[in-house]
Amino acid sequence: MKKSGSISEFIEQRDRELAAAFREILLSADMPLSEMFAAAAKRPCSRFWVGESRAFRVIKEMLEGHTSTQTGSAMLVKKQEMYGEILRRVKERLRADSGCSLEQAVHEAVNSPAPEFYITEKSARVIIYRIRRRKTAK
Repeated sequence: MKKSGSISEFIEQRDRELAAAFREILLSADMPLSEMFAAAAKRPCSRFWVGESRAFRVIKEMLEGHTSTQTGSAMLVKKQEMYGEILRRVKERLRADSGCSLEQAVHEAVNSPAPEFYITEKSARVIIYRIRRRKTAK
């Protein structure tokens, strides 16, 4: 079961953006297909694909010094990178405005443009193929 605030809240929007990024690469780049999936996953996107409430809980734990002890999974690495970038932005916002609450800083960070999708090449491939299957089934 997904945790509250997980990506499922934004799956359609994320999928549309990823498909558009992949389509753009497909039309312009001369590279193997596997590299195209990885390149699409590394494209900037409109926001961080995590719910505000989930991000708030994770960022609060990080600020309190709690860290995840789980390692190894590539997906976990991507999530750690994502939360690291959100944390950096939150800290920057809190330093810039001492009256800003943690909740507001997280809200602003999560809803700001993200430098990448923070998904693996394999996840990007699964998502793109799922979208293609849906389109051909219609």
